[in-house]
Amino acid sequence: MTPDEAAAALTVAPRDLDATVAELPGAPGHVAWWAAPSVLPALGGAPHPRADLRLLDLGVATMLRNRVRRQDLYRAGVSRLRRVAAGLLLGELGLAPTWAADVVLPTADEERLTAWLRARLVLTWVADDDREDHREAVAGLVGPAGLGSPAAQEAEQRYVAAAGEKAPRPVGVPFRRP
Repeated sequence: MTPDEAAAALTVAPRDLDATVAELPGAPGHVAWWAAPSVLPALGGAPHPRADLRLLDLGVATMLRNRVRRQDLYRAGVSRLRRVAAGLLLGELGLAPTWAADVVLPTADEERLTAWLRARLVLTWVADDDREDHREAVAGLVGPAGLGSPAAQEAEQRYVAAAGEKAPRPVGVPFRRP
């Protein structure tokens, strides 16, 4: 697959998110998260060529299925998309980040954030064994993602700051998710 072919696959008109997620293979590739201009408007992002959407995140995945199901649609601690969205939605969703090994959200907050994202974002993807070699070329063809903006960096910093100071955990006490 060439970078041109990967970019073309990432800019097809997105379909239903649940159907798209169900089709994700365990192969390496690229993922592109898109949203309407009214969703997280502070982030910006390149416009979609075939729909009234803009690019929030463009990334590579070792396993497409795991990247989406176990990161972007699961836990804020491992997904920059989720951390930025959480930083922008702290008040609206009543999110309360806390420290563990990293800043995390309590389970109920993760579920609210997931529901919010699922209702508003769409996904395109393409399997590409040469994803790392093609990363820059594909990004140049698809355009800048909103997560590359200063507003995204500020939102991620708000998310971490909302957790407060990291309290030291006594030695030998295992981590338990709040």
